Amino acid sequence: MSLKNLSITLCLGMAGLAQASANVPYSFPAHKDVSLNNFDDTGFNVGKEAKRFSTKREITVGSTIMAHDRYQRIFTKVGNEYKYHTMIARLDRIQVVDLNRADDNPYIKVKIESSVDRRLVGKEFYTQVNGLSEYEDYKDFDADVYMVQNIATEKLRVYQRVCKDNSCPPKMIFETDFVSGEKKGDPEYKKNTHVGNYRIFEWEKFYQDKGWGGHYPSWYDPSFPEAPKPEDSWSAWFDKEVMPWEFCETINGKEKCSKKGMMRGAFGWFTALVEPHYGTGQWTHGTIGWAESSIENIYRAKGEDTLGKFANFFTSLRSSGCSRVSNPSVAFLRHILPVGTPLIKIYALEAYQDQASMERNYEVGATSTWDFMLTKDGVRETGVKATTAHKNYVERFGLNSFDNILEEGTYEFRKYPTVVQYQFKPKSSGNGYRSSKGCIEDTVDNYANNGLNSDDRSFFDIDNEKSIKSKQCNVYKIPGDAFVGRFYVDTGLVDGYDHPKADGVIRGGFRSQKYPEFLELKNYK
Repeated sequence: MSLKNLSITLCLGMAGLAQASANVPYSFPAHKDVSLNNFDDTGFNVGKEAKRFSTKREITVGSTIMAHDRYQRIFTKVGNEYKYHTMIARLDRIQVVDLNRADDNPYIKVKIESSVDRRLVGKEFYTQVNGLSEYEDYKDFDADVYMVQNIATEKLRVYQRVCKDNSCPPKMIFETDFVSGEKKGDPEYKKNTHVGNYRIFEWEKFYQDKGWGGHYPSWYDPSFPEAPKPEDSWSAWFDKEVMPWEFCETINGKEKCSKKGMMRGAFGWFTALVEPHYGTGQWTHGTIGWAESSIENIYRAKGEDTLGKFANFFTSLRSSGCSRVSNPSVAFLRHILPVGTPLIKIYALEAYQDQASMERNYEVGATSTWDFMLTKDGVRETGVKATTAHKNYVERFGLNSFDNILEEGTYEFRKYPTVVQYQFKPKSSGNGYRSSKGCIEDTVDNYANNGLNSDDRSFFDIDNEKSIKSKQCNVYKIPGDAFVGRFYVDTGLVDGYDHPKADGVIRGGFRSQKYPEFLELKNYK
């Protein structure tokens, strides 16, 4: 299917601006505008791929290596037999104890140094060479770009580190909405999107859960029934006619098969598999629908239209921990964010570091476009085999045959930063202000128009608010006084920030590093 010149404009502003900011002026030197990205190679630094082992000869006793595959089986040895014990996860650190050369088999003896399952640490097991690699977690990778997801406001932003010597702050090059995870009947908030410091470990095209036979079959697979048409409603993606298998589960010891899958294409066109995730998912991925309809489905999942509000009253259309964006958004992210890219998830109040600098360094209201061409190849492949949807790339490598194109179009996105913040709402007429407070998204300072001195921003301080009811800037409804510090959307930096200690805000990512040092405002000259 083809959709010519599809123009998509995301995240239209409403009115209003942010909380009091740091008022630290800044400027950027002359640099390439990478948001105008219709070229094949972004030029961004790519994380080094860890060497994967295939034979015992490549491994040294005493070395520390890791589980590279997402699920690596470990075994105990009883006599001459290897009995399955459990699995370790990607990034689990293991020390090689013995290459086990006496046996003609692929097993080696290892000691678990660190693991998602802390009960395994310090114990010795056997595992197969296949699926292991040199240790590489990208925690110290010198990235050119990084992504920040503010779960509180459900805004995803990408920043370029224009001055890597910290002589100028990072610059925002992309902004869009995302849907955070949340499920009804989850008192421990396990299905919430977790705050923390992660890395993009790999990209996968047309991902599905459990590899085969899970809840959510791939958006596209040539062996599957045909996906719904672009003009079909969102409910068509739940239709059993588009599912390739039955979904079975064990209840009270008995297997019960009810229907063919649960939702077709829940992960959309591309999925960023992030680490460390400790078995909680935390992927960033697309969603059901085609290019244009997937954007509508993002807002529906949030309950921002009538149908979404009605559906969310009975169930939750959100993900189970992952961050979900529209399909054109995730395709663009796949193109500009290489393996190793830091992905930082925070729960923060937003502000501008300096509004005057923002208006001087960004063209407020400006958008950029990116031409895409989604192809059928690369189903459930990773790396370069997970073929990008970047049109120039597809055409250059001859992948643009008529029978290989699923959809093409032009994606229009915003490249200037807006703030979603709790403040005084403007009247619908635009003349004057109500006394009520709420969450507003825009780039215009409302404080100076409320009969106040333009320099007096102490009039309203969010830190003194005990309750923030608007879900638009506090999706998990935590108390206002639980927020700590600020996130500056124009520079991608934090000032005095800490993850809130509140119900619903669950910590994940690297346990030893809250976020990279380059995220701290105090580290800039």
